[in-house]
Amino acid sequence: MITLRIHPGAGLWLVPAAATVVRLRGELDLGTRETVRERLQRALQRSTGLLILDLSGVSFCDAAGLGVVVGVQHRARTLNIVIGLAAPRPHVAKVLRLTDLDRNFPMYGTIPGRGTGGVGSGPAAAC
Repeated sequence: MITLRIHPGAGLWLVPAAATVVRLRGELDLGTRETVRERLQRALQRSTGLLILDLSGVSFCDAAGLGVVVGVQHRARTLNIVIGLAAPRPHVAKVLRLTDLDRNFPMYGTIPGRGTGGVGSGPAAAC
């Protein structure tokens, strides 16, 4: 079980059954941003009103990776879809905290056994 550390003021909610969940794994960085962006855009097309990015498998995230997440959030808003983040590893949670992005996304706990399944490959993949 992953312990999610978030600073005061941020929330931690249970994932609704109707949410679409995309599990990300590997590095979310300059080298993978285009592939991940394309795959997340496709996930938006088949998403419910809530798309949750499960970050438990993300081993590294830099500014380019954060840019992908923020860009997808902007696109999602135009489609009336909310983007939530779930279970970031401690170092990714720290980056979210330092950039205040944890305050701009609903934060969720672990998501055992959930996901959209097989929509990615490569160093950082949506799967």
